[in-house]
Amino acid sequence: MKKITIISISVVVLVLLVLQLLRPKFAENAYLKGKLLLDSSLYSEAIAKIDKAIWLKNKPIYFNSRGLAKSGLTKDSEAIIDFSKAIEMNSTVSEYYLNRGVSYRKLKEFDRSLADINKAIELDDSNAKAFYNRGLLKASQGQFDEAVKDYNRSIELDGSNIEAFYSRGESRSHLNDFMGAISDYDKMIEGSNANADAYKKRGIFKFNIQDYVGAEKDLLLASEKEKNDKEIFFYLGQSMSNQNKLDEAIEYLNKAIKIDGKYSEAYSVKGGAFLKKSDFTNAIKEFNKAIDINSNFLKAYYGRGIAKALKQDYKGSVVDFTRVVEIDKNFAQAYYNRAVSKAILEDHKGALEDYDFIISKDPKYAEAYYNRGVSRMNTKDEKGACEDFKKSLALGYKPAEKMVQMYCGISTVKQ
Repeated sequence: MKKITIISISVVVLVLLVLQLLRPKFAENAYLKGKLLLDSSLYSEAIAKIDKAIWLKNKPIYFNSRGLAKSGLTKDSEAIIDFSKAIEMNSTVSEYYLNRGVSYRKLKEFDRSLADINKAIELDDSNAKAFYNRGLLKASQGQFDEAVKDYNRSIELDGSNIEAFYSRGESRSHLNDFMGAISDYDKMIEGSNANADAYKKRGIFKFNIQDYVGAEKDLLLASEKEKNDKEIFFYLGQSMSNQNKLDEAIEYLNKAIKIDGKYSEAYSVKGGAFLKKSDFTNAIKEFNKAIDINSNFLKAYYGRGIAKALKQDYKGSVVDFTRVVEIDKNFAQAYYNRAVSKAILEDHKGALEDYDFIISKDPKYAEAYYNRGVSRMNTKDEKGACEDFKKSLALGYKPAEKMVQMYCGISTVKQ
């Protein structure tokens, strides 16, 4: 019996020894299965497999991959623990710092994020993903110039990352570099199955450089892919209006309003389209709707003031232009139009105050000198009027020539 017991213990020891020798292999098999699941975005399943791998053997890459899976489930606080464990086991791997930095960014711990991503770049200055993610971090903090520099470096290192072009285009647009943004979106759209958002944003960039034909084309493509985005139809309406395709503009603006009945900007642009059609009544109705939604909507008050003036409701236009300058005291054109309406109402004193303000802001505004001259004539200030007519003529406003001849006793006919 003693001999049998000794043999049994020996067998157990042998089995345990074999299992111990096989643990790394079992761990690697479990890890590889987990990695496949991770790459397929099956994060919970990936974690289950990688847990087994870690139970069998601790390796930094296992903790790193489990951290990625947890981050994929937006469990970034837990992910950071795994990334930190990977770094503790091997502090020379750029990727581990990068991944922890990304999780810190997602948690809005920006200083820690920047420190980790900087460390990732220090360890490997050819890590394109690190430069890309540092660009994202800087862009999230409004540092768009710095973000563009990082995206540039990322693209130099890896020109296949379509997201880098997208993100650089976004940052360039914030810097009003719309041509650069369009160039980036061109590359992105050429290199991928572009979605509605890509065409929409490129269309808006084109709109901002007054390429209304190009904007229309992109926005129509976007509208085919996305039927419920009010901005697509809004910018389509604006692009059409700026090409004087006014009926089509109104049609697309109606679609935007159908999606969002409180879309004040759409009502205002629609009012502008009716204004261009000389349909002042409907223009005023649309501006009214915009103002009902947003009582401080400068453009709507200004547009309604123009519509009222063209409808010969000069008192109403003065009220609207007054509201405009209450919102923006430096809106020179509102002062000018208010002055014109005041002059028609024979409030020349009020008109002169507005013209004085305009000329103080823009000393080369020839028409303002001319109209101030008219109001000065109507207040018996003939000397001041002549000075204004002569100044207006000197600035190239031809109608002033007749006024100089009539009221200033000066012949402008060349001998």
